[in-house]
Amino acid sequence: MSTVTIEIPEGFARSFGETEEEIARNAKTELAIEMYREGKWSTGKAGKFCGMTRIAFMDLLRDRKVPMPYTKEMLEQDLAYARSCS
Repeated sequence: MSTVTIEIPEGFARSFGETEEEIARNAKTELAIEMYREGKWSTGKAGKFCGMTRIAFMDLLRDRKVPMPYTKEMLEQDLAYARSCS
């Protein structure tokens, strides 16, 4: 697996948290939520990216009041992703 590093100016980074760990965790979470909103990632894939289960990610979406339409395509993405993990 490859990794991508992005530079975030400190003033912006601090809006994600105080410690480097908080900043990294919260930035990843926000990215996952946005990728889900745009329909690019399923709940399973977004949750795994954040280090959460699919259900925990769905709980986060609910807490944030992010609409969660679950389409046939999303189901197919989740199933494909689950197969790739086993």
